[in-house]
Amino acid sequence: MPEPKRTLKQRAYQGFKEYLMISLYLWLVFSLFVLYRAVLLSERVTLLAHGEALLNALALGKIMLIGQELHFAEKFRDKPLIYTTLFRSAAFAIVLGCFKVIEEICVGLYHGKSAAESIKEVGGGTLNGILATMAILAVLLIPFFAFSELRNIIGREKLSAIFLTSGRLPGESS
Repeated sequence: MPEPKRTLKQRAYQGFKEYLMISLYLWLVFSLFVLYRAVLLSERVTLLAHGEALLNALALGKIMLIGQELHFAEKFRDKPLIYTTLFRSAAFAIVLGCFKVIEEICVGLYHGKSAAESIKEVGGGTLNGILATMAILAVLLIPFFAFSELRNIIGREKLSAIFLTSGRLPGESS
């Protein structure tokens, strides 16, 4: 039975919930980066740093949502779930990393810094540092895309039932 056509209001509400979930996940990831950096550099964790993490999560969450709506990186849809998950994680990590570099350059230029000075905020400003940041981000996106793909396959309700109840599907006996 085909899914009933949703109204614009329903689609907007669903898109907003999806955006919040993506942004929340990214905020968690970026906040962990803030904590990790503070530990490595023996710095204090500031509210400003977590605020920047939140703003980055909101901005990059929108980019991820747009990418999903445009069916970006869905090359392996007919392959086993692991291929789709790993490919989407890597592809979105590259996109998010590029947008982060562009964002830092724009912010730096606004504050009178050169592009080279500006990208020091991303992985120390070296190519290896930026690639390492993207690799870490790709690994951190694997659970997000694994759950997204599972939701697409088994449905939102079943996935919620598995994770938020006893771990069994409704109607399944023990």
